[in-house]
Amino acid sequence: MKYIMWIVVFFAVVVQANNFHDGMKAYRQGNYDKAKVLLEIALKKDKVYTASHILGKMYLEGKGVSKDYVTAIKYFQYAYRYGNITAGCYASLAYMENGVFDWGILEDGLARGLKHKTAFCYKVVDKWQNK
Repeated sequence: MKYIMWIVVFFAVVVQANNFHDGMKAYRQGNYDKAKVLLEIALKKDKVYTASHILGKMYLEGKGVSKDYVTAIKYFQYAYRYGNITAGCYASLAYMENGVFDWGILEDGLARGLKHKTAFCYKVVDKWQNK
């Protein structure tokens, strides 16, 4: 019985990793339609929260989808809540791209990113300061 349970767990982990891995491969190859589908499955079904960050980037940059800052922010904030510090900085960037330059709104993701010396967050702060 233990042997069967280990096999089930092993295959569940492999399937979970494959959706995200295949989604990232499609993203890197520029096949954004396929990437979007696989990353959504990885996020919703497999609970791979990093997929949320990549989906946010797709909406921020308009890769395979129409640019949509509100949706990008939603995905970034979700990834940020699950520990992705860089996603908090991307959320702040998406706010700025959407015309929001209020430090009170931008502070949460940026402050934590700066505290952890996340390089991308410094770029976002430079953009904010040079608006």
